[in-house]
Amino acid sequence: MKDSLLLKIFENVSDGVYCIDRERKILYWSKKSEEITGYEAKEVLGTRCQDNILKHVDDKGTELCLEKCPLVKAMEEATVQTAEVFLHHREGYRVPVIVVGIPVVNESGDVVGAIELFREKVEKSFLENEIKQLRKLAFVDELTQVLNRRGLEYYLKMKLSEVERFERIIGVLFIDVDDFKSINDRFGHHVGDKVLRFVAGTLKKNLRVSDLVARYGGDEFVAVVELKEQKEIEEIAERLKNLIAASYIAENDQIVRVTVSIGGIVVKERTDVDEILKRSDELQYESKKKGGNSCSVSF
Repeated sequence: MKDSLLLKIFENVSDGVYCIDRERKILYWSKKSEEITGYEAKEVLGTRCQDNILKHVDDKGTELCLEKCPLVKAMEEATVQTAEVFLHHREGYRVPVIVVGIPVVNESGDVVGAIELFREKVEKSFLENEIKQLRKLAFVDELTQVLNRRGLEYYLKMKLSEVERFERIIGVLFIDVDDFKSINDRFGHHVGDKVLRFVAGTLKKNLRVSDLVARYGGDEFVAVVELKEQKEIEEIAERLKNLIAASYIAENDQIVRVTVSIGGIVVKERTDVDEILKRSDELQYESKKKGGNSCSVSF
């Protein structure tokens, strides 16, 4: 009776829920967990949480499943643990989530497992809320579901108007996937498309609601971010670089990963759109010359 009531509660909470035993084997996986991660219960039950499923990482890309994740700490210390981490979505991108790890104790007082509750940290983005209207204006890239070049130019001009009128600061990041041609050559264009989707998804899921992400063309992306102070652009660029490097997809039992080169500039006054993109692209090229998986920014 207690177990059935507990399962009914789990299925009706707004958080994702899963349960593990002492060996970290997944025993329960809720419908909301399926929705947030893209993984169905039949794919994860009986596996361990670090077996190419959630693969929690921090904002530096460190794999927490190889260290002490919140669930392990909850079991070892017999206390509730909370953390902000980035989980691996089935489509490859990283999703920022807030997790709560709760130890499960038997009648003898021994810890026999743990329960994790998790929810997405970010609100629905501007693009997600207005995606239908943007499609009508042909501003959205169909493959990646972020802005296309036309949409980027339109909304970047709006951001530049705000810079001028309200004395705001924005950062523009030009992001290029390293050695993307080798991905297409080795795995085929269908895998290349999946890579572009998970890069776009990682960018979109890990920026603020007011920020913009666009596919500029091919394997190039642009992010426009609002800044409180200039040095923030370095922190944002590094975080995105690390999260993309920690993202992957599984294809025919092979793990496909990519890195990116990023160039970023701070914009403090109204400037020509083409000039902004040119300067940030030049800095991206500087990162590429360092061997990729690097950031170059200018204030």
